[in-house]
Amino acid sequence: MTLQVLAHADRSRILLLPLKDGNALFEGYLRLKDMPQGPRAYKFLVKKDNIEKYLPPDDAIKMLRKARAIYLAHGDEALENKFLEFLESFQLGAKRIIVCQHCLGERKFTSVGKDAIVYKGMRICESCAAAELIREADFHKLGRAAKAYLARILKRRRNLDEVLGLMNMQRLDPELTRFDTIPASKEDVGMDLEELELPEPFKALLRKRLARLLPVQSKAVDAGLLEGKSQLVVSATATGKSLVGELAGVKNLMEGKGKFLFLVPLVALANQKYDHLSAYGELGFSTSIRVGVSRIKLGRGRKMRQDLNADIITGTYEGVDQVLRTRKGLGKIGAVVIDEVHMLEDAERGHRLAGLIARMKLAAPQAQFVFLSATVGNPAALAKRLGAALVEYEMRPVPIERHLIFSSGPEKRRLIRDLVRRAEAHTSTTGYKGQTIIFTNSRKNCYNLAQAIPGASAYHAGLQYHERKRIEEAFGKGKISTVVTTAALAAGVDFPASHVIFESLAMGIEWLSVHEFNQMLGRAGRPGYHDKGLVYVLAEPGRRFSSGRGESEDEMALALLHGQMEDVAPEYPEEQQLEEVLANAVAARYRQDLERLHKLTLGLDDLDSSLKKLSEAGMVRGIEPTRLGAAAAAHFLTIDEAKLISDDLSKGKAPLEIAVDLAPFEDLYLKFSERISAALKMQISQRALHGSFLDLLNSPEIKDLERKIQKQCMDFLKDFQRCTCQEAPYCGCLARAISLRILELRAEGKSPDEIIDDFSDRYGMYAYHGDLINYLDQMVRYLEAITSVAKVLGKGEVAAEANEAMKEVEG
Repeated sequence: MTLQVLAHADRSRILLLPLKDGNALFEGYLRLKDMPQGPRAYKFLVKKDNIEKYLPPDDAIKMLRKARAIYLAHGDEALENKFLEFLESFQLGAKRIIVCQHCLGERKFTSVGKDAIVYKGMRICESCAAAELIREADFHKLGRAAKAYLARILKRRRNLDEVLGLMNMQRLDPELTRFDTIPASKEDVGMDLEELELPEPFKALLRKRLARLLPVQSKAVDAGLLEGKSQLVVSATATGKSLVGELAGVKNLMEGKGKFLFLVPLVALANQKYDHLSAYGELGFSTSIRVGVSRIKLGRGRKMRQDLNADIITGTYEGVDQVLRTRKGLGKIGAVVIDEVHMLEDAERGHRLAGLIARMKLAAPQAQFVFLSATVGNPAALAKRLGAALVEYEMRPVPIERHLIFSSGPEKRRLIRDLVRRAEAHTSTTGYKGQTIIFTNSRKNCYNLAQAIPGASAYHAGLQYHERKRIEEAFGKGKISTVVTTAALAAGVDFPASHVIFESLAMGIEWLSVHEFNQMLGRAGRPGYHDKGLVYVLAEPGRRFSSGRGESEDEMALALLHGQMEDVAPEYPEEQQLEEVLANAVAARYRQDLERLHKLTLGLDDLDSSLKKLSEAGMVRGIEPTRLGAAAAAHFLTIDEAKLISDDLSKGKAPLEIAVDLAPFEDLYLKFSERISAALKMQISQRALHGSFLDLLNSPEIKDLERKIQKQCMDFLKDFQRCTCQEAPYCGCLARAISLRILELRAEGKSPDEIIDDFSDRYGMYAYHGDLINYLDQMVRYLEAITSVAKVLGKGEVAAEANEAMKEVEG
């Protein structure tokens, strides 16, 4: 074994580590003294196994003479030079090397190169850097995937200070936080408008909008769009997909092939599309809208044509499906456009879209179908299922930079404000200032964030329609720089934002899917507005939903950023399948039609098994729907809902009680939750029907509240907790009593705002205007369904009572 010595000048002494096979035999500390003949050994302290003793200084010289090599690690420069002079006086030399300072601190020898990792001004080895990174990541509660991600950044950047800074952001460094860049594609040149074989009046109208088609439009034309071929068109947001549908629909209309239907998932989108398609009035075509228009009369609202005789009909999926479910005719149809077809995967409404597509194909077998989507997993498989040719254009009009930052608490708020300020300060080459959409997971966070950011507005489904419209228009004109919205409303947000910030990666208490995430980040960067889109994912380490189980948010962030789109291959639960089979039975005239509909409807299992269950529920006889089944299908009732209405009517329940049994109102919030939490030093939810508040109502702690709040709580208990159920207050009776009170106030002629004021004054509680409107609207539809079912059961008086209650709720 050869002896080597590692020397390190540290303050006033030289550390000497005699090494054999890389291991230190002991620690030696040599002090030098200036003599006339130069530096000489003065004291030599040896430390081994925590025992220190001084040896003769000459022993240090003997050890250095025996060493095959002497290495000098960087240290105090003046002392190093003195040590080298000392060695030279004994005809010895030393080789300067770079060693890991962390290893040296532990009296280990690890040589590193010039590409060593920098940490606090020192160079350290990869093993020590990795250990330090893991320690810090564990402190910040980062998951395994996040640790691996940071380790990859460390390997690339070679600077541990920078990487640790990602867990405790003091400044924004785009080079460090950038996860990746989705480049803009080189845009293909679309065909000239004059090349299209379109009727001249149609072409003349299009000339006002464009001279050339966009690439995806050209691809659709090349794939047979104008020859009547059905297509699935998959292309990014803002690439011109809608015009593909219009080209087919208007051309077919002008050639006498039938009406043009354009169907979308949301009422707000249907309203936008109605305004847009009404421009074809210049060609002599009429436009109408079929949506679940609110039945609640508020003394305002625009007049829009809603009949089925128009040439162009735009509407929501359910708005048009209701026509098919009641065996009404749509007339001759030339083209059907289904926008956002990826909604087939939606847990609540996907089955209805699947059923609608099948029923439309049966009602209009000669029609051309155009399905549109920005993001679809395995589009070829979906196109085959839909019986359509695939037109796919993988192109981003502007590049998107995706950034990942681990952050939480006040630091996250500070980062968001900083990002918003940066967006506002930037002006694109086309002259547009940066604007930001911030996605969060709850309305409470919407307001909290909006209040913390100057110039920001909260935007969610609970707002009044005119308030949402005001924010949309102000943002579109650049008068509002930032909108904070819930992920649940992402599909309805159509703002040209330069920046998208994910404050949360959840929708409510469920993580976003890859599809939802991509849809939302796709809002960043619009052609003609911005040079690039910027997406910031602010993931909170250790944050979990669903009772703390599953992935943490930092792990989820990486899964979403790396994620592949899921195939659109829906599998609907039995209750949803039965609803669609029943609706298909209404639409079908013969067994052959029903079997065809079953094959056309995505996500259905065995037909005969479903028919048997529907027969047992009294919904069909053979394949023919009973009167009860027809009523259930017409009103979009599930089999369980139809059975509940039927059973409650048989028990003599009042129509309002039945409606409330179907859907109690639960979106009631506490005005004073934060004051209660502060007074009792315990977390109380803002939701009035949350367990934390219900527990408080029935506990001695309620006496510790300030007098006014205590009175409001006691009045709430006295007015609504009247049942003797063993499970009270978790039996549902409280929510039903609240719902009945809302309907009573409405029957007295109170407006939604007056109802909200009543609950605010009496109980210190409030509801969002939009939520209350939606609930009252839902009650109208349930009362309408109860009227129909009562008539089927021969209960004319109850039907009249339900009808009268419906009118009172309508106002």
